[in-house]
Amino acid sequence: MIGSALILRLMYVHLFIFQIKTYAFLFADEDEEMASLPFWVSMAGLVIVTGVIALISRFLVDSIDGFCESTGVSKTFIGLIILPIVGNAVEHITAISVAMKDKMDLAMGVAIGSCVQIALFVIPLIVLTGWATDKNMTLNFPHFEIILLIMSVIIVSICLSNPKGNWLEGSLLMTTYCMIAMGFWYEKVVDF
Repeated sequence: MIGSALILRLMYVHLFIFQIKTYAFLFADEDEEMASLPFWVSMAGLVIVTGVIALISRFLVDSIDGFCESTGVSKTFIGLIILPIVGNAVEHITAISVAMKDKMDLAMGVAIGSCVQIALFVIPLIVLTGWATDKNMTLNFPHFEIILLIMSVIIVSICLSNPKGNWLEGSLLMTTYCMIAMGFWYEKVVDF
């Protein structure tokens, strides 16, 4: 598992170099907007907001066990459906607002970029951190979750292969998300 995590981290580095250096022109915006805040103000704001979010996240994580016990909702459903919706609300708003400005490449980059970051950066980081701290964190996911992941990748690939989107593709993506949510709602969690 450590080898797989290291390979995924290396892939993330390749993606980062691709986006920043090699093919930066593909990700450049035609109508560059000037920054309205100085760099140091932006960085200070980012650090402060990150600290506040980390504190609030601690309270949120501490309350999950009690919420799951009182409602009967599984931790898997909370972790894979509820928390991503709440945690990525600003990202969803950003994707919708740039899509409404007819900047679909940016909207897709925002929407898919976070999935790529989780898959190539966060999950391998968790595995490596677990290995360093002697905690059992592996890439050994249940078969049900692997099947859902493969199905999701195929459906998103089909939707992205069409250069023009339509409402049916959006409906297909929303239906897929609802089906995944239903699957995790009724999933019997087995520790292995």
